[in-house]
This record gives sequence, C-alpha cells and structure tokens, in this order.
Amino acid sequence: MLAEWNVPFRALVDAAPDGLVVTDADGKLILVNNEAERMFGYAHGELAGQPLEVLIPEDRRGRHRHHVGSYTGAPRLRAMGSTMELYGRRKDGSEVPVEISLSPVQTERGLLIIAGVRDVTERRQLERDKERATGYLRSAVEAVQDAFLLFDANDRVVMVNSAARAVAGPAGDQSMVGRTFAELLDESVAAGAYVLADDETPESWKARRTAYHRDPQGTLELRTSDGRFVRVTERRTADGGTVTMISDITDDAKHAAELEVARKQAEAASEAKSEFLSSMSHELRTPLNAILGFAQLLERDRKQPLTERQLERLEHVTRGGEHLLRLIDDVLDLSRIEAGRITMSPEQVGVPEVLTEVVQTLEPMASRAGISIAVESLADPLPRVVADRTRLAQILMNFGSNAIKYGKPSGHVWVRAGLVADRVRISVRDDGVGIPEDKRDKIFEPFQRAGQEAGPIEGTGIGLTISKRLAEMMRASLGFNSVADGGSEFWIDLIAIDSSTTATSSVPVEAATGSALSSGPRRHTIVYIEDNPSNVAFMRELIDDLGTIELATAPTAEIGIELVRGRRPDVVIMDINLPGMSGFEATRRLAEWPETRDIPVIALSAAALAKDTARATSAGFYRYLTKPVKVAELMQTLEELLLDRPARA
Repeated sequence: MLAEWNVPFRALVDAAPDGLVVTDADGKLILVNNEAERMFGYAHGELAGQPLEVLIPEDRRGRHRHHVGSYTGAPRLRAMGSTMELYGRRKDGSEVPVEISLSPVQTERGLLIIAGVRDVTERRQLERDKERATGYLRSAVEAVQDAFLLFDANDRVVMVNSAARAVAGPAGDQSMVGRTFAELLDESVAAGAYVLADDETPESWKARRTAYHRDPQGTLELRTSDGRFVRVTERRTADGGTVTMISDITDDAKHAAELEVARKQAEAASEAKSEFLSSMSHELRTPLNAILGFAQLLERDRKQPLTERQLERLEHVTRGGEHLLRLIDDVLDLSRIEAGRITMSPEQVGVPEVLTEVVQTLEPMASRAGISIAVESLADPLPRVVADRTRLAQILMNFGSNAIKYGKPSGHVWVRAGLVADRVRISVRDDGVGIPEDKRDKIFEPFQRAGQEAGPIEGTGIGLTISKRLAEMMRASLGFNSVADGGSEFWIDLIAIDSSTTATSSVPVEAATGSALSSGPRRHTIVYIEDNPSNVAFMRELIDDLGTIELATAPTAEIGIELVRGRRPDVVIMDINLPGMSGFEATRRLAEWPETRDIPVIALSAAALAKDTARATSAGFYRYLTKPVKVAELMQTLEELLLDRPARA
C-alpha cells in the first residue's frame, strides 16, 4: 500500500507527533524517530543500537529490567500491551516525565517492543497547578468564618469547612462528605437543633427548610436550640449543585432587639414630650394671656394714662410677652411635626395673593426696624401651586421675619416668584448680615441661629427647622444662598399647576350656573366636612350659586357626624385628612347608624394616588373625588344624587 503511494516508511515514522521507540526482546534500540530523539536530547541516529537503559534514570533501571523481563515473558501481557507514566532520562542526565504505551509485535526475527512516548511535562504542571488551586480553595473555604457546605447535583456533600462541622455538632466530622441534604436535615430535626415557630411541627419545619433549599430565594433566618440565631444563604451552581452558607447573626439579632427597645422608648419619650409641651403650652398661655391683656389695657387706659416713661417700660413687657408667646407656638409646632400630628390640606394656591398677604403682615415689623420690604415684579403668567395655603404663608413669614431681624439699618427685603424648571420658586432676599460659612451646614437644625445665639436679636432658632419640615410635607424643597455681610436669599420650590388642567377654587363657580340645580326653592341639604378655610369658602361660593341646595359645614369629623345625625342631609361631602377622626372612620360610623346609613357620602380628598382610591373603593363612599376640585365632575355627581329624587324628610 505504501509502495503504491510511494511514501517512505521512515518519513511516516519521523512525522509522528509523539516519540516512537522500537526495541528487540533484549532491549536494544532498533528504531527511534525524530520526536523521540528531540525529547531525549540526542542527534539523529545517535541512539540506534544502544540499550534502552540509556533512556531510563539510573535509580530506576533495576526495576525496569524486572518489568521488561516479566513483560516479554508473559504471553497474556504481550497480547494486551500496557500504558504507564514514568520518567525518562535525557542525554544531559535530566529527567522528563513521559507516558509510555507499549505494544508487542511478533516478527520473523523475533519479538519487537514498540513504545509510543509522549512528553507529559505540561500535563504534570497542569496537575500540580490544579492540586495547588484545590489546596488554595480548601484553605480559603476553611478560613471562612461562616459554615460552608457544597452539595453536588445529586444533593450530596462534597466539601465542608470546620465551621460547618462545628454547627453539625458531634456528627460534624469528615463523615459529612458524601451524605445527602435530606439525611443531614433529618438528623438536625431529630436532635432538636432548631427552635420551631409557634405554629410549626417538625414536619412543617422540614418542609419549609427543604423548600428553601430547592428554590433558594433571599435568605432564611432560624433560631437554634442553644439560643443562637443563624442566617442561611444558598445559591445554585452552574453544574446543578448548591452552595450553603450558615452565618451566626446572634449579635446582630440582639443588637436589632436592643434597637427596637430603644426605638419604642424613644417614641414613648417623644410622646411624653409632646404631651408635656401641649400641657405646658396651655398652662403658660393662661398667665401670658393675663400679662399681655392687662398690658394692653394699661396702654389704652384713658382715665389714668401712663407717662411716656411708663409706656416705654410697658413696651418692653409687651415685647417680651409676645416673644415668649412666639417661642411657645414654635416649640409646640415643632413637637407636633415630630409626632406626626400636623395635617396638610394641599390645594391650588395663587402665589401673588399669598405674597401680598405676607408682605402686608410684615410691613409693620419692617417699618419698626427701618427696613423696606416689597414684592418684586412676578413672572407672567405665574402658575398656581400645590400647597397648604396656611403653611406656605407660615414659611414665607419665617423667611421674611428672619430677613428683617438680621437686616441692616435702612436695608431692604425683596420678595419674588418665578419659574425654575417645572416648579415655582418663591424667594425672600435681604442685604443684611448674612450667614457665616461655618454655620451654613447646620442652618436647618433646631436651635441654630447662625452664630447669633447670644446676640441681641430675638429668636427661637427653630423657625427654619419647622419651615423645612413643613415644606417636605408639601412635597416642596427649601434652599438658600448667603454671603457673610452681604445678605441671604431663602427660597421654596413648589409644584406648579399646569394652567390647562382643571379649574381652580376661584374659577369654576360660573361653570355651575348651567346646572339643573341652579334654580328653584331650596329643597336639598348638603353637609360639607372640611377643616381648610379656603376649601370651605370655595364650597360656599359654589353652593350659593345653586339655589336649590342649603350647605352646612363642620371643621372636624366628630362635629360633622353629629351634624349629619341631626340634620339628616341628602348628601355628605367628606374630606379624608381631618384633624382627629379621619374621613374613613367618620364614614364607617355613619354607615353603622340606621338614621344615616342610607345617606350617600362623597369623598373629596387631595390624596390621589392609586392606593388611596383603592382603599376608598372599599370604604363605602358613593364616589371618590380628588382635589383640586373638578367642578363639572362634582356637579354631575350631585345631579345624580339629587335630581329626580325627593328631598329627605
């Protein structure tokens, strides 16, 4: 066959990728190909006729002769051949790891041994690297503080560390390797290693633990019988196995319990503080009312007028009393905010009207201080904003009073408003003393007065704290800029109302004039329960235009439900966020009494999130309407309830 292809036999042997060595039965080298010569460091033809021992390390030659003798003398082995890993000897005396495959061939001249020789230096290096990496892995796993278990795809343990053996207790030795998760779980339950929940049995506990092991999501926290808390974290491996980590979180659990106790104690202390401040406010206001009241009577006394000297001294009494009253109000307000007792009534507010009101209120104070205050030109058009009108005015009054108090003689205070991105910014700027740079980061903290704590300027140091908290409750934000001896500017950014959206509280009254409820004698009654004066004023203006409806209002749910029981109205319009009893609770109570259970209740609230409307659906309201009021929607609802229906007796 080779002759047909004209391929020399020697060329084929030399082209083989592995070494090829052929010896006779006595171990003399008959044939060595190029790869074998290169592997052992010999020149071409240099090995021919030499004994095989030249390729074998000296310390192994004796065993090799014995091996060759047994091999050549055993017909069964000669038929089978063999493969082994040995060390070969290079010409320079160095050793090379080789894999040898022996095959006997019987020829006319006798037995020949053909040895395929492969250099396995790289393989041995890879094996050593693998062993070293495995050693590093075992060392790393052993160094892990938490218990570590590795399960294979058949859920059997293939690796654990000493922490895992300690968790397993007396059985936690190397015998854990090879055992299944189910076996370890059964043993832990039988030993009572874990504390069961009140509603659990051993079987249900095992089912819970097994379910987590099969589909690990998040973590699993367990309590051991010796009073420890552990967290189990499991993750799947790419080959279907499972890595389990068991962490001792006893200290963390104790710390969390201590924090919970501390939190409850702090809440109780805060509640006690709020109750104390509320009580003290009442107790302080009573004598303060007499002090300020009689001071005003003395000042106005025409029968026995005071002298200029006495009036000057009396002014100090009045000023001190008013300062004390402001201090009481501020402290009580802060206490209410911290206790979550401040309620917000967001509505659409016209900014120019609020600014005019604030500036007019502050003008007497500015005049006494020799400071001018004015509203700068406003952006046109300036959208309305979402805010609690009363609280917004309170924030701006605080900005303005601070600007006046910390202003310079003959100074100025400017109030302005404009659009910043999609918000309306109202700012109050002065040219006063400014805020030192090292005091600016604490300006919104309670009782911080920008370095004026011991100065002559009156103040409580909590006005800006209250303003920031109130702004956050209205989903607004506060900010400021200041230059020492160059003045300050404080601002509030409020949510702007798109002018294309629903009508505001001052606009939609005309829209109601076309209603069928506009004409005729008053034959229907509506009770409106709402604590915000602006909203009440709007509803009065709207209902006054409807000649058939009489409106009665109540500022709280407690008063409102008694009014409903007494008046038996045709419809109740209920705010939700009321002081004291909520609109939900008031509606529930009305549904319990026979005389009021059939009166429809319309919810009218600023809470317009999906969760709010979902809760209202099950609360028994006829309809849930949101603020700002959509007059057309409200009128349609009232017409559904009142038209073609006789008035209630």
